[in-house]
Amino acid sequence: MNLNLRAACAPLFFSCVLSSVQTAPAQVNPNLYAGLQWRSVGPFHGGRISSVSGVVGDSGTFYMGTPLGGIWKTTSAGVTWFPIFDQETSIDSIGAIQVAPSAPSIIYAGAGDPIGGSLGNGMWKSTDAGSTWQHIGLEDTVKIDSILVDPSDPSLVIVSALGDDHHKGGGVWRSTDGGQNWINVLKPADYDGTRDLQFAYDDPSVMLAATQGTGGGFGPPSGQTKRKPATVYKSIDEGKTWTQIKIPPFPGRVAVAVAMHTGGKRIYIVGNNIENGSGLYRSDDGGENWQHMAGKDIRISNGQGAYSSGVFVDSQNPDVVYTMSTAMYRSTDGGATFEPFKGAPGGEDYHKLWIDPTNGSRMLVGSDQGASVTLDNGKTWSLWYTQAISQVYHIATDNQYPYHIMAAQQDTGAVEILSRGNFGQINFNDWSPVPSSEFGVITPDPENPNIIYGVGYGPGGGGSGLVKINMSTMQWENVAPNFGAESSKYIAFRDFQKKFDLAFEPGALYVAYQCLMVTRDGAHSFNAVSPDLTTAKGAPAADCSKPHPPLPTPEPGKTPPPPPASIADFSISTVKPGIMWSVSTNDQINITTNHGKLWNNVSNITDMPPNTNLLTIEAGDDANTAYVAGRIGGVRGQTVPPEEDADVPLIWRTTDGGKTWASIVSGLPKDERTGSWVNSLRVDPQQAGLLFAGTETTVYVSFDDGDHWQSLRQNLPSTSIRDLDVHTDHHQNDLIIGTYGRGFWALDDIDPLREIAAKAQAVTSAPVYFFPPEDAIRARMNSNWDQPFSIEVPHAHNVQYGAILDYYLDHQPKGPLQLQIFDADGKLVRTMSSTLPPPIEGAMFPHYWLATPESRALGTHLGLNRVNWNLYYDDPPALRHDLEDEMNMVPGSTTPGPHGPQVIPGVYTLKLTVDGQVYTRTITVVNDPRAGQSPELMAALRAQNKLTLLYVQGMEQSFAGNQEVKAVKDQLAGLTQSNLPADVASQAKTLDASLTKIGGIVPTGIGGGGPARPSTPDPKALKSFADLNNAYNTMVSMMQVGLDMAPTPTQIATWESDCNDLNHTVDAWRNLQQQASSFNALLARNQLHELTLTPTKLTVGACSFVSEGSKKSGKQKTQR
Repeated sequence: MNLNLRAACAPLFFSCVLSSVQTAPAQVNPNLYAGLQWRSVGPFHGGRISSVSGVVGDSGTFYMGTPLGGIWKTTSAGVTWFPIFDQETSIDSIGAIQVAPSAPSIIYAGAGDPIGGSLGNGMWKSTDAGSTWQHIGLEDTVKIDSILVDPSDPSLVIVSALGDDHHKGGGVWRSTDGGQNWINVLKPADYDGTRDLQFAYDDPSVMLAATQGTGGGFGPPSGQTKRKPATVYKSIDEGKTWTQIKIPPFPGRVAVAVAMHTGGKRIYIVGNNIENGSGLYRSDDGGENWQHMAGKDIRISNGQGAYSSGVFVDSQNPDVVYTMSTAMYRSTDGGATFEPFKGAPGGEDYHKLWIDPTNGSRMLVGSDQGASVTLDNGKTWSLWYTQAISQVYHIATDNQYPYHIMAAQQDTGAVEILSRGNFGQINFNDWSPVPSSEFGVITPDPENPNIIYGVGYGPGGGGSGLVKINMSTMQWENVAPNFGAESSKYIAFRDFQKKFDLAFEPGALYVAYQCLMVTRDGAHSFNAVSPDLTTAKGAPAADCSKPHPPLPTPEPGKTPPPPPASIADFSISTVKPGIMWSVSTNDQINITTNHGKLWNNVSNITDMPPNTNLLTIEAGDDANTAYVAGRIGGVRGQTVPPEEDADVPLIWRTTDGGKTWASIVSGLPKDERTGSWVNSLRVDPQQAGLLFAGTETTVYVSFDDGDHWQSLRQNLPSTSIRDLDVHTDHHQNDLIIGTYGRGFWALDDIDPLREIAAKAQAVTSAPVYFFPPEDAIRARMNSNWDQPFSIEVPHAHNVQYGAILDYYLDHQPKGPLQLQIFDADGKLVRTMSSTLPPPIEGAMFPHYWLATPESRALGTHLGLNRVNWNLYYDDPPALRHDLEDEMNMVPGSTTPGPHGPQVIPGVYTLKLTVDGQVYTRTITVVNDPRAGQSPELMAALRAQNKLTLLYVQGMEQSFAGNQEVKAVKDQLAGLTQSNLPADVASQAKTLDASLTKIGGIVPTGIGGGGPARPSTPDPKALKSFADLNNAYNTMVSMMQVGLDMAPTPTQIATWESDCNDLNHTVDAWRNLQQQASSFNALLARNQLHELTLTPTKLTVGACSFVSEGSKKSGKQKTQR
């Protein structure tokens, strides 16, 4: 994020703020920015899966639920996945999903992932295979772990749910009418509810339901709640009544399974390790007696303290058993022994398995990496690199073009991805792993795009928390100042913040421990620039150079002491050098105004609720302004009392250097089931008063410095917004978000939001407001060639190429809108209209490649309309329109060629006409930053543009000539349908042959095929207008391949040859018109209707090309 412009404007800041504040509205009409749409960027890398299901007997259709990313579906056995729950914005966490076996169009989903998603709001149902959803009750539950549907009755549903201190709906619920009414058939005493719920498909009368105990690595920490073992209940009447059965004394979580083909007698249960052995037990008598299985095999138990847990039985063989841990294991001898079945070192962490009850070879597994399908009993699995459900933490962008978005991902390490793919879309070519851990902040070096600072653990990072990564060599090294002998000195928060002073000293990297440190030599050495910033206000300042005392050993049964405090976040001012703010994990706020020489503790928030964790701090648009955000509990292990409402947004602002802080949460919702707390807060670097906040549900915007907030959800699905970044490099102004469940999203070009914040009154009072556009970047729309990527390749859309134009309408226009674009010389370049173009018909290729008529027309909606000018001239007139030459087509955006050339860098005038009134703006087109815009390159581009436009003129002339010939041929065809005298018929036939020779044969349809430049035995033979139009067509397309190149001598020579050929054909056409006049005399003598002949208007200039440089020297570049 390049903030030098903002820094340069710092002296003018106060006057700018004053004008902004005077016009800032309390609430802005959302129609003013309704046309802005979020764009998913990916990566297609998968993420944690919380629930899985499939259609019985259908080899292609499966469903998965995610902790914070909704519900997804595949109809291709995992080749592609697509979301089907995005229209429901009240919930995003899915704990359970189940397809009715006897009615596959009926799907039940339970909200709230028991492991780590947000709170749920009960049960949902679809009766059309996921196209639409209805809420069907159980609102007083917060997490739903399991759903069972009777194999023959889709209306008989049994649900296992959890409650909490505020929601008492935990337990097993039963409905016999498809969710219209529910009965709580099991509510275990002293438990929040039940988790795992299972039956055998061939005997649903026998059911097992498990509660979750405390301890064992899952549940409330010991010392806070009395330890309770897990319990299991059994029903033999399909859930009507329940009886507790005796099980081994498992702490924490257990999972259960009932084997088919055993009459409900074979039961498996798995939990934490017991006495250094496995955690698996088996009963062959319905739970009366239990046998410890797998002996001392500690792999066969809950993984990571019950984070991953599960036991599942094959649908054909009760002795084939699967268990879930950091890997997936299979037994073929009833649990006696196990072998690894699926998994790898790292973070796969398996959770859920669905096995087709009619075919045990067909399964869907859910892990921390995504969902995978097997149709051959695990021999092969579908990839999870088809699912854009990454769970990311802090995000960053670099200053390249196109820029990378990067972040650490839950259990997957770090990732970087291009914001705009070079091949027309963002796919597997555009993202790569970054050798950094799953937590923490990824920080690119602004002076060297190949260097990234990440977070390490294990052998690669040395457990240090700071690694320096060279992406060009794919090497990394430990550079942490707290490594080895210094490890006890510096304490870092898990998120481990590090930032460059982008505005004033981009080579200075600051790193947060309990004190703030800086390196100016690429992390070779570090110096402290602060004392211990976790010291309580009023306490003596602590020296950072002394080792931290070791933590005391916790007493048995007592809560362990919290870890030492460290800096949670800090912010470097981009307005004035030397100003930095910090906030620590123990909620201490500090500021320095002199590069760290003196720090002042300004922890003066007087209305901060108990158990608050301050997480984010942002320097403001002047030296005295800052913002801090946090949440109650949920971060550092605090137990929030039941009577305290933790689901509230918390943001404060200071405008006096931290002396006082005011709460600024008006407009932010409270008590949303998905979570109302604020995860991230960002100040716009260019417009004073424009703020963005990411909550556990969506994104909010404030146009008045936080006094009022309003939703910026637009088309964004409900998900946890973990971080925001305002990217302002290379003529781009985008808002990027990192989500915990849906990867990266971009709101492209937020300049309209800045304009609204700065000039809200002017925008809202105008019937039409044409927003000033950001600069447009001229680059290759798609560098792919010869073969487009298949539609099945997982991909995200690129930002709209070229110029993004926005206009606001406060009324429905009376007539069509028109947009005209003129170059610096006043020549018309492009015309666009709100009139829908005709649909593309007769295409040789599938419709999913084609752009819709709506996407090719100006919008006329009330509110903000966004249109894209792709920097092309108007399409030249062509006799052959096809997709055959569009070999780099992109799904959903292709139109038949030929297309006009791209404009060259410069300033262009935009004229928008609405109801007869013209609204004018200018736009600057800049060249691809990778190629630059040197004087030499600009001269080359002007020469290329000149030659390409000469080719376009040739297309116009040859097209017009063909149409003139066609007009005569059509008249002649009508004449020859009647009986003619022999001499008239003979001359008519001769004339028609001559017309065909000159006009040419026009290909029909838009399918393409056949050579564009026809082969002629005699190069001196006359070329028809149709042949010449196709030849010019080919060269216009070919000139676009060398976008940033001067025309080659061959290209110039080709044009000159074609130009000469066109001259010969025009001369031949004039001569033929004379012959046609003689034929008219013959018609007159025979008293027949004469042909209407109009003298040709074709004119062809000199056929020599002179470049810009040659003009100055008086020499022609090429002569013929």
